[in-house]
Amino acid sequence: MTGSTIDLHMHSTASDGSDAPEAVAALAERNGLRVIALTDHDCLDGIPAAAARAEAAGIRLIPGAELSVHEEGTDVHLLAYGFDPHDAALVEAIGRYRDARRERARKILARLKGLGIRVPLETVEEIARGGALGRPHVAEALLRGGHVETFNEAFQRFLGTHGPAYVAKAVVRLEEATSVVREAGGVTVLAHPGTLNRDHLIPGWARRGLDGIEVWHSKHDANAVARYQGFAKIHGLLMTGGSDYHGERTPSVTIGSVPVPESVLPPLDEAFRARRPAASGR
Repeated sequence: MTGSTIDLHMHSTASDGSDAPEAVAALAERNGLRVIALTDHDCLDGIPAAAARAEAAGIRLIPGAELSVHEEGTDVHLLAYGFDPHDAALVEAIGRYRDARRERARKILARLKGLGIRVPLETVEEIARGGALGRPHVAEALLRGGHVETFNEAFQRFLGTHGPAYVAKAVVRLEEATSVVREAGGVTVLAHPGTLNRDHLIPGWARRGLDGIEVWHSKHDANAVARYQGFAKIHGLLMTGGSDYHGERTPSVTIGSVPVPESVLPPLDEAFRARRPAASGR
């Protein structure tokens, strides 16, 4: 038995999850979900397959993605929802972000080579299976190559923020990401704020274009939920929630395991209608 019929945060092999997009939707069906969003990192490729499988199961799939922006010296993740996945400007921007991910992976591998560890880019791409490249794929390559004994060790020794092979992401400003999503008819939501330690910046982000905040998350306890509900109410932000499911890479997290209240949907739908009047009535 899962905790919710709504899960607006999950990943597939289109980015750094271990399950194919259609398998993610199938698991959502088995777990009794009725509304989901596939939110792969800097990638829209998984949406069609997930949407087809969700539709067959009578599940509503909200188009989603997780975008990375750089603020105050740290990576901040934004969940984008309800956009037109065929919008030309959005598709072009996502393509740029994806290309930047590949270049980052190449630089990480060059640093590993300097440490005496050779990992071909082709190996990382094979692990990613066509998905947007990320550090988890490099970590998996290190594990397969016998350079580390566990997935977490790859981050602790090499790939973490202070690791010798760490490379920062390309700088994308919050205004750029929120603008391209807004023009495509969608909204942007601050992902898992409880992991950021940047709560003091939320009011400014709200003024600069942020539409919402992820209140319910697998890493948010009851105090965090109450805290971010307060931020949302004070600053007029939408509230969302989800498990942040990654399949085998998050063994303690499953789809629907985070109790997201039904009350999040009407404000979200109202925002979608305001941004995309022609798409209302879905």
